[in-house]
This record gives sequence, structure tokens and C-alpha cells, in this order.
Amino acid sequence: MTPDTSLSGLRILVTRPSQQAQKWQVLLTGAGAAALVAPLLQIVPFIVDGSTNCSADSAAIAQIKQRILNLDEYQHIIFVSQNAVAYGWPWIDQYWPQLPYAPRYYAVGSATAKALLEYDVPVVDMIEDVTAGAMNTEALLALPGLQQLENSKVLIFRGAGGRPLLAEVLQQRGAQVDYCELYQRCFPDMADAILLDNQWGRQRDVVAVHSGESLENWLQVVQRNQQLDWLRLPLLVPSERVARRARQANCTEVIVAVNASDEEMLKRLQSWYRQP
Repeated sequence: MTPDTSLSGLRILVTRPSQQAQKWQVLLTGAGAAALVAPLLQIVPFIVDGSTNCSADSAAIAQIKQRILNLDEYQHIIFVSQNAVAYGWPWIDQYWPQLPYAPRYYAVGSATAKALLEYDVPVVDMIEDVTAGAMNTEALLALPGLQQLENSKVLIFRGAGGRPLLAEVLQQRGAQVDYCELYQRCFPDMADAILLDNQWGRQRDVVAVHSGESLENWLQVVQRNQQLDWLRLPLLVPSERVARRARQANCTEVIVAVNASDEEMLKRLQSWYRQP
């Protein structure tokens, strides 16, 4: 078999949290690119191996437990990320050996859906109901089953302080929305040093961010290190929403994938690199 060299000559900045970075790195190197791993987000769960993380107070832990105990009271349950599944499922498995039958279960993103399917959760498939290829919050909100929500209760599994759009729209449609916040996102200490030590910013370097929050952290790195030339590097983003923010911040070459899945991000990067 001929090796894939479609990205040969490029060095890609892998900014994903360490929990998700490996698969993305393998895909990139498998396509012939070099990868520099410098996570711009760190995921810190409130519960680690059964012990309370020092970043979480007792009230936060008590609220998680209460949400889980009341799981059968919700008509719609939404997981916004793979991390929401990874840190939410142990709670559910502890208190619900048999999954509540009444709720409908949703995932934002194909990777999140796959993570739920590994636990035999009957995920509502947005791709069957929505023609758009983007498996993001906006696509989820277009599902027919989430339009009329009077007298409905919705539970969203997510990290603390996430994007508010999903809850706001569901509330406008009549739903009572609760959060089950399982982790927080922090900025890793070593990202700046990794970039500077590896002489980041060369001609064939490409930045890849999988979320708006990662983009904001990237912009902070640029400003903090006074490296405005890095804004001229090609920047791969997962949606037009993130692309708009990048352009507002004077990023000059923005490559837009249809969603944040590693496979679609790779496909878009390859098509961009093939362009004359």
C-alpha cells in the first residue's frame, strides 16, 4: 500500500486537550505531516478516580449527584462533548444500572455520538433529520424534536461555563433547562514554552483549532508573546462561526471545515493543501 503523503512538508500545531490529541496527531502523521502538540485547553474533571478534585466545591458535586438522581424527570438529555460523556457516564452508571427509558438522548458532534453509542445509549441521529453536514449546536437545534418544548425539561451535560447558545434557544422554545457541569477548562501552563522552544511560525506551519475557546486561547498566546506574524499562518477551524471570529482577530488565511471531527478537519486540510 502506498503511504499517504498528502500533507508532506507541513507542520501542524495540535491544540486539542491531551485527552483528544492522540487520534488527531495519528491522522496527521499518517497523512505525512509533522505534528507539534501544544494543547491550548486542559480538561479538569470535578471527580478524579472517585475523589473530589480540589477545584470543585461540595455544592458543585452535590448538584451533579442531584441531576443524576433526577435523570428520569427529563424529556431530553444532551451531551455536548466527548468529555461530557467520559465524565458523565460513570455517574449515570453508578445510579442508573438500567438507563431511564423516557428521555431522548442527543449528542453534539459525531465523536460525542460515537462515545455514547459505546454505552448503548440510543442517540437521536441528527444526520438523518438534518441535511447539513455540520454536527454542531446549530444543527442540533434544527432537529424537529427540539422545536416545540413547552412543559419539557432538558438536561445538558457539559463543562462549567460553556457556550450558552444551546440553553438560551431551548428556553426560548419553552423548555426548562438544567446543566450537569462535570469539568472545567483551563489554559495549560506549557503551551507558550512549547511553541517558542520549537521555533513555531515557520513558512509551512499550520495552526489547527477545534473550538472557539481554543481559538481564543491561541489569540492570547499570540498577544502574550508579541508574535503577530503568527496571525498570518494558515488557520484550520471547525465552523464558519469560529472562522468569523478568526477573521475579526486579523487571521489572514482561514481554512473552514464542515465540523470539528478529526476526519472532517483532516479532509479539509488536505483539500486546501492540494489547491494550486
